[in-house]
Amino acid sequence: MKNIALILSGGEGKRFDKKNPKQLFEINGRPILEITVSKFIQSKLFEKIIIVSNRKYTVKTKRILSKYDVKIIEGGETRQESVFNGLKFIKKLKPKNVVIHDSVRPFFTKKLLKKITKISGNVKCIVPALKVNDSVRLSEKKIYKNIVRDNIKLIQTPQGFNFEEIFNSHKKLKNKEYTDDSLLVFENGCKIKIIEGEFLNYKITDKNDLKMANQLHKPHKSIKVGQGFDVHQFTSGKSFKLCGVKIPFTKTLKGHSDADVGIHALVDAILGAISKGDIGDYFPPSQAKWKNVNSEVFLKYAKKLLKKDNFIINNIDLTIICEKPKISKYKKSMKKRLSNLLSIDEKIINIKGTTTEKLGFLGREEGIACQAIISIINEVE
Repeated sequence: MKNIALILSGGEGKRFDKKNPKQLFEINGRPILEITVSKFIQSKLFEKIIIVSNRKYTVKTKRILSKYDVKIIEGGETRQESVFNGLKFIKKLKPKNVVIHDSVRPFFTKKLLKKITKISGNVKCIVPALKVNDSVRLSEKKIYKNIVRDNIKLIQTPQGFNFEEIFNSHKKLKNKEYTDDSLLVFENGCKIKIIEGEFLNYKITDKNDLKMANQLHKPHKSIKVGQGFDVHQFTSGKSFKLCGVKIPFTKTLKGHSDADVGIHALVDAILGAISKGDIGDYFPPSQAKWKNVNSEVFLKYAKKLLKKDNFIINNIDLTIICEKPKISKYKKSMKKRLSNLLSIDEKIINIKGTTTEKLGFLGREEGIACQAIISIINEVE
């Protein structure tokens, strides 16, 4: 294996909270640990992700990460012991590189992860760090002394290592305590490559950090709107389908499928909102397999595309245009059918009926048209 991630979730953080460690606390409804792990998975940079957990919280950790393909192992008494436990576990996987990260730094970017994984040749350790911009003082008892900040760095994780380098360093220096792994490998003779860290990749250390995280990283809603239009002419018959409901009438609607103008317009509105073309791109009338097909098939497919893009429906507004039949008595049934097909509340569906005041082909009772407008939303961090 080329890259393995080792995420540390073994700390108790008693200064933070007496009952639960900080990595299990939530930022805008999601546990810190889950945010961190999901970003590692979404990066697609790692063949395996190992979580080193405190024995006391293994059950909670497994529950939080139940939907993720990760391996959870037990940590040690100290951070250093937990890292070494993780390294011993992954040694059998024969990784080339390992990236070590503190779970309570959830706001790193994929761009940073990519830089950290570029371990090769003489570069056996990559560490992100920030410059110190504020004045620095040594203050103790009667001492208040300026410290030159030019060479002072604020060290962050994730940190990338050649696996053999970090494993051998931990094995050799296991009886000495180090605050981070880059210092440990440096003490064992490894050259460190420092790259620019990220300001927002801060560590959740106390409850003020958690409060700030909830304010800075509130999800914002992405809202999109789509519109669709369809029209079908009447032909001889005794009924037709409209928004999935059978409407008794002296005529039917002519079309390649079942000519449900309501659903056709709605499908086009959904496809428009997610920028996925139009109904003809997926169900062309030139193909015999769509002949006389129930249009609900089209709507279910559009629903699937909507879900794939992580959007949900905010509201639907349909305007059905015809002289006859009067659709008012069917609106309730149509809303219920669309609600069931789309798995949404009837309250966010509106259906209106109107005429063209006897003007044009619709005014001459030659067919039915429908205009659909839809708004959809998703949450983006």
